[in-house]
Amino acid sequence: MDKYEIGLSTPCVYYDEDFLSPEEASDAYDELWKTTAWEKTSKINRYVALHEEPQQEHQQEQEEESHTYKYRDAPDQDESQRRPFTTTIRTICEKAETWYNNHHHPGGETPAPVKFNVCLLNFYENGSQRIGWHCDREEIGRSTPIASISLGATRQFQVRAKQGLERLTIDLTHGSLTIMENICQMQYLHCLPKMNHVTEGRINLTFRCKTAETPGEEEHERRDKWLERMTQLNEQDNDDNDDFGKVYPNQSLALQQEHGSDSNESAAVFGDIRETEEQLQDKLKIMNVVFTAKTNIGAEGYAAAEIQQLLSIRFQDNSNWTVVPRPWGAAGYVAIGTLQSPQITTDNNTNNDDSDSASQAKLSSELLKLRASIYVMQFHDRFDLADVVTHAKLENTAQVGGEELYQFYKQRLESNTARIPTLQQQPNKKKKKITFRVTCERIGERHNFQAPNVEFEIGGAMSEYFANVKPKMEDYDVNIRVDVINTHVMVGTQLNLVDLSRRHAYRFRNKVTIKTNLAYIMLQCANMQPHDTVLDPFCGSGTILLEAMEVEPTVRCIGIDVNRRSVDGARENARAVVGDNNSSNNGKFEFYCVDVRAFRKHIPEDKSIDCIVSNLPWGVQTGHKKSVTDLQSMYEIFLRTAWYTLKDHGRIVMLVLRGLQLTRILRKLGGRYRVLRANVVRTSNNLPCIVVVEKLPRDVLNDTVKGQLAYMSQFVSVSREMYQAIHHEDIADGIDVPETRPHQDSGS
Repeated sequence: MDKYEIGLSTPCVYYDEDFLSPEEASDAYDELWKTTAWEKTSKINRYVALHEEPQQEHQQEQEEESHTYKYRDAPDQDESQRRPFTTTIRTICEKAETWYNNHHHPGGETPAPVKFNVCLLNFYENGSQRIGWHCDREEIGRSTPIASISLGATRQFQVRAKQGLERLTIDLTHGSLTIMENICQMQYLHCLPKMNHVTEGRINLTFRCKTAETPGEEEHERRDKWLERMTQLNEQDNDDNDDFGKVYPNQSLALQQEHGSDSNESAAVFGDIRETEEQLQDKLKIMNVVFTAKTNIGAEGYAAAEIQQLLSIRFQDNSNWTVVPRPWGAAGYVAIGTLQSPQITTDNNTNNDDSDSASQAKLSSELLKLRASIYVMQFHDRFDLADVVTHAKLENTAQVGGEELYQFYKQRLESNTARIPTLQQQPNKKKKKITFRVTCERIGERHNFQAPNVEFEIGGAMSEYFANVKPKMEDYDVNIRVDVINTHVMVGTQLNLVDLSRRHAYRFRNKVTIKTNLAYIMLQCANMQPHDTVLDPFCGSGTILLEAMEVEPTVRCIGIDVNRRSVDGARENARAVVGDNNSSNNGKFEFYCVDVRAFRKHIPEDKSIDCIVSNLPWGVQTGHKKSVTDLQSMYEIFLRTAWYTLKDHGRIVMLVLRGLQLTRILRKLGGRYRVLRANVVRTSNNLPCIVVVEKLPRDVLNDTVKGQLAYMSQFVSVSREMYQAIHHEDIADGIDVPETRPHQDSGS
C-alpha cells in the first residue's frame, strides 16, 4: 500500500489514479448518469442515489430492522424500495474489493476479506456544488474501510487533521480510486471544495460495508434524536402547562434542592421564579392581560424580574399589577396585567373596560425604559394554530397555510372574539384613515407559511374588517405585531418604535456583538452594586461594560481583549458614554490589549474584582487552527486565573455557546466555584448558555493536598517534577498558573 499513500502522518488514505481505464470510466459515467434515479433533498446541493445489496437469508434473520443502513442526507427510502446494485455498480464494486484485499493483504492472506454492500452515488452538476469539512459519522466506515471512485470532471479532495495543522490536497481524476481506512474518520476531516471554473459534471461512488456488527440506522437515530430524547418528559399524561414548566424549571426550587434551603438567600440570582408553574397558571386565569413584553426565549424570568422591580417601585399605591412569564406557554413572552376577582373574570383576550386608563398610560411609558426586553406590546389577542386546524377542518398544524390564517382571523374579527382597539380609534382631522402595518416574527417548528405570509394575510383581514384603516409599510401610525412561536400566536400593538436593545451610540462595533438586553441580564445576575469593579476579560467592542456604566455610573470597568482593534474601539465607545474626560465620571474605565492568560497583571491586586461578566469566545469563527480542545483550555485558564482576582463570594457570569464543555470544567474546579445557575437562551439561531458561578473563599481539597505534599516533601529527594506537583497547578498543554502573584508595574 506504500505506493498509494498520500503522505499523511497517520497512513490512512490511499489513492490510485489508474484504477479504471479511461474507456471503462467513461462508459461507467454515461451508464450511471442515464440510468440512475437521481434525487435531490433540501439538505444538500447535489443529487444522490442509494443502493444496497440484499442480505443473505441467514443475515436478515440475525439483523434487526433498526440496523438498516441509511445515509443521513439521502432521501428517505422504504425497505421494500431499497435498490440493489446494478450491473455497472457491482462490476466497479468487485474491482474495488479486489484492489483493497490484494494491496492491504498481499497474497490474499486474510480470513475476512472486505465485502462492500452499500453504495452511495453523488452527482455534481458542476464545480459550484461541494461538500464542506466533515468526517463520515456513520458507524459504517468507522470500523471498515470506505472506497470512493471518481468519474467525470477532476475535482480537488482536501484532508486535514482534527488536531494540528496537517493538511493535504489531491486531484481526483477521471476513473481514480480513493481508499479511507477506518481510522481516517477519527483523526481527519475531508471536503470537496468549490471549483467555479469546472463546468463538467462528476459522479462519485462511495462503497461501504454493512454487517451485523455495524449499528447503522440505530446509531443515526441515537445521534439525530438526542435532543428529542433530552426534552422528552417522564410523565406523558401531564397537560401542556405542566410539561412546559419542566422544560423551564423553577430556578429557586432547583437551588434549594441542590444547596439546601438554608443557603437559598446567598444562592438567589436575579430572575429566579419563586412561584411554581401551577401557581403562575392559576394567576393567569384571574388576570386581565394589558401588556406583553418580548425577550429572548429562555430569558423570560429575567424580563419578568425587571418588570416586577419596576412595578414595586413605581406603583407602590397599586399592587394589583402583576407579571407572568411565558403566558399560555408562549416562549419569549411576559404578560403584564391586573388581577381581578374570580367572580368577575373576563376573557383574557379582551381588555377590561374598567381598567385604570391613567395607570395604564403611566405604565406604558415606564415599560419603554425596560432593559431586559426587546419590545413591548399592548396586548389584544392570542390563539393557537390548533384553533385554525379545527376551523379549517385540517388534519394537523403543518397544513395551516396563509389562506387558512386569513379566513380564520377574518371570522375571529367578525365574531368580535378578537378586538384591536388601536385600529378602532378615529383618525385625526388631517388624516382620513389610520395607517398601519403588520409585523411578524416566526419561530419554532416547521410551518406551511413564512412571516411575510402572516403579515399579508392577517393584515388583509384587518384591512377588510376595519373601515377607517389603510395598510402602509412605512411612516405608519400603528404597528400590529402577529408573532408565531411554534403553535402559539400573539397579537398586539408594538409600543416602541425601535428595538429596545439598540440603545448604545457605538463608534466602533465588532461583527458579532452581544445584545444589550443580554448584557443587562448578565450584569444583574452578577449582583453589580454601586462603586463595584467590573471586569470583562473578553470585552470585544465593550457592550457589557457600556451597559454597566449606563446602569450604574459609579462602577469601575476593566476591559481586556487580545485584539488591539477591539480594545481601541471599546475605549472609544466608552468615551462616547461617559465623555472624553474619564475623570469626570464618578467611576472610570480601563482597557488593555492582552491575552487572557496574562490579564492578572493588569488587576490592581488580588481579590479586588467584585464581579466578572463576559461573553466568552464561542469558537464559531476560530477556523481549523483553533480546536475545541484549545477553547476548553482557554476556558479553564480563565477560570483558574479569575479565582485569584475575584473577591470572596464574587460572581462570574458567562455567556458561552459550549455550555456542556464549560460545565465539565466547572466540575473539575468544583472546590473553587459554586454553580448558581445555567440557563440556555436563544440568540438569533444559536442556543448559548448563561452560566452564573460564585467564588468559594477556599478550595479545601486543593489546600489539603498541597499541605500534605509540602509536609511529605521532607521525606523525599525533591525532583523538578515533584516541585512542580507541590507548587503549581498544571493546566492542559503545559500552561501553569503559579500560586504566587507575578511582578507587575503600577498604574493603568
